[in-house]
Amino acid sequence: MDWMCRWWRQPDHYQWLSAYLAVRNLQRFTRHMMATIVFSLGVVPVLMLFTPAGPQATAARVASIVIAVGCAVMAALWLARWPNRSQSAAFVVVANVFIAATCLVGGRPGTGIQGATVFAALAGYVAFFHTARYLALTLAAAVGTALACAAEIASEGDLPLAASKLLVLGITIFAVPFCVQVLVHTLGIDALNSDIDPLTDLPNRRAFRRSVRILAAESSRDGAAHLTVVMVDLDDFKRINDTAGHAAGDQTLVVVGGILRHIRRGDSIAARIGGEEFVVAVSGDRKDAIGLAERIRREIAQAPTRVTASIGVASASLYRVPSRDLITHVDCLVESADRAMYRAKRSGGNRIHVVGHPQETYVEKPMASSATATNGNAPWVTAERALSGADARSTAAAANIDPTPAKSSAAPTRVPPEIVNATPTKVTIAKKRL
Repeated sequence: MDWMCRWWRQPDHYQWLSAYLAVRNLQRFTRHMMATIVFSLGVVPVLMLFTPAGPQATAARVASIVIAVGCAVMAALWLARWPNRSQSAAFVVVANVFIAATCLVGGRPGTGIQGATVFAALAGYVAFFHTARYLALTLAAAVGTALACAAEIASEGDLPLAASKLLVLGITIFAVPFCVQVLVHTLGIDALNSDIDPLTDLPNRRAFRRSVRILAAESSRDGAAHLTVVMVDLDDFKRINDTAGHAAGDQTLVVVGGILRHIRRGDSIAARIGGEEFVVAVSGDRKDAIGLAERIRREIAQAPTRVTASIGVASASLYRVPSRDLITHVDCLVESADRAMYRAKRSGGNRIHVVGHPQETYVEKPMASSATATNGNAPWVTAERALSGADARSTAAAANIDPTPAKSSAAPTRVPPEIVNATPTKVTIAKKRL
């Protein structure tokens, strides 16, 4: 019984499995699959209203309509975004109620026990993501519903049929979550050893590079989208380890990881790439990405861990950049954001430095050759903003192009974005034709 006690007390797998799907860009596929399944299940009680084998009583027919509407709402929520742990748990509870009600309000006894097989799919989902308590709830609801439906069949005098259907249903319901648990254990070992940071349950550096490559490819097909990299480094983190101990430092990292996981959008990737260093890649409107960075800074500063963060932001359009050059451009953005982050740290911390190229485009041939490598972009327009914690909306901007070309050992297609010094009172825009 000791193994059962350990199984009962083990934590859920929700965060690291969600991260596992995210780093492989499978969350969108999973959301659409879940939405399709849930919506299809909502169609079943509606179809049963038009058959003599379906519910005939008024209350049962009303319940069928309510279940159908509820399934449509849950499907829409799955399409909207990936749920957090609490929302997923609520989905499990509501789904148990809906499946049981659909089976019990059916007209003929055999119809209900056939519909109870859906509990197997729900049990598989619970075994993947949630604790043993939610799995026990699902299995209890499945067994109770199956027994009630089997009792109706037996009451008509066909006990062998009731027993056979109950046996097949029981094997299905219990076998699926058992197999899923074995798979989750295997995935857990793989995730901890490869792509997931075991402390924060965020993707690690290798997983971030894999995922951001796909995100960049999507951005390159959208002329209005920018790829923005947000580099986050905790201020004076060594002091926490030295004064409060490494356990407090680890807890701080866990809290920051939770903040990034909660704030990140569906079209973004958050990862821990170093000791106290995190990174977020966002595809979409540049202003929204900068707003996301400010929200990250604010949430970290307001957390009970009493730590602040220096944040660097680099943004560029990757529209029409050839696929062979995408990872090079992404590396440029990461390096640019990293330098901007250190600039924010040298300025006192708890602030954001933003670097971007809001008017760049990509062309097939360079406008002019140069001793340094170029990527063929039209004139660069760069600007930097320093956002302080005191007033995020009062910003200073400036751009000065360093006449000395940045050194790079990368392939000839690489143009490192320039990081420039900010002046607090005016904006200077410098253009350089390549």
